[in-house]
Amino acid sequence: MTRDEAAGSRLDRVDLVLEAMVPVIQGKVPVIFDVRTVEQIRGALALADSFALKPIIRGGAEAWQLADDLAARKVPVIVGPTTVAPTDNDPYDMVYANPGMLAKAGVQIAFQTAGAADSRNLPYNVALSVAYGLDPEEALRAVTINPARIWGVADQLGSIERGKVANLIVTTGDPLDVRTQIRHVFVRGVEQPMNDRHTRLYEQFKARPKP
Repeated sequence: MTRDEAAGSRLDRVDLVLEAMVPVIQGKVPVIFDVRTVEQIRGALALADSFALKPIIRGGAEAWQLADDLAARKVPVIVGPTTVAPTDNDPYDMVYANPGMLAKAGVQIAFQTAGAADSRNLPYNVALSVAYGLDPEEALRAVTINPARIWGVADQLGSIERGKVANLIVTTGDPLDVRTQIRHVFVRGVEQPMNDRHTRLYEQFKARPKP
């Protein structure tokens, strides 16, 4: 192989990491900025402006201070987790009231938990924000249609409409209420079994003979 051929082969190689960034730079895929403070959020927005990116703010504990600007720019915010204590320097209700203040300003919000293992507590993160001013209807949108809109799949998911994927739950009451029980779960229109190792063990030991 000649030197020119070797150089050409190197140029033909594709950097898969940088290749994955192409849709981001083209503005086809949104970018998540994991930021908390006002200064961090402003920096993220400035960076997004510099490269014509589509920003999504995640966390954004102090986003309520920029709510009007975020709403005007149509920048969504993934808030939470709310089941945490505020820091010593924050207002006592900042963590819990932030989602409601953003929604009232017209910011599209969705919720996150502290991690995948805590995802089962997502409704209670939302409910805590309802107690601190988030409209209940907006709260339901924040865990259904809003995430679908943020990720660009609202034509398939997020609401009960003809032609959409039938991922549904049937409950005994408000799904954000800790007292509510889930009776049926449908994934793509197929009802899922409600038993697992935990429920089987519960039934097994509940039926054990009394001493």
